[in-house]
Amino acid sequence: MKEFCLKHKWAIALSVVAVVTVLLIYLIGWWTLLAAALVGVAIFFGKLLDNGGTEAVRDFFNRLFKGKNA
Repeated sequence: MKEFCLKHKWAIALSVVAVVTVLLIYLIGWWTLLAAALVGVAIFFGKLLDNGGTEAVRDFFNRLFKGKNA
């Protein structure tokens, strides 16, 4: 069982995330979850801007999309 979990850790983890997301949508509603996600994204980018300015945001997107332009 341990070998199976180690071999398929991302599939298991993302399946758990999907189940939790579905439960949250069912329990608290789509719009509430969307609003919470947008606030989280705003806080994340705010922290990036506070710590490194626009250069930090640019670096974030460069790392996120690294290798996609080639």
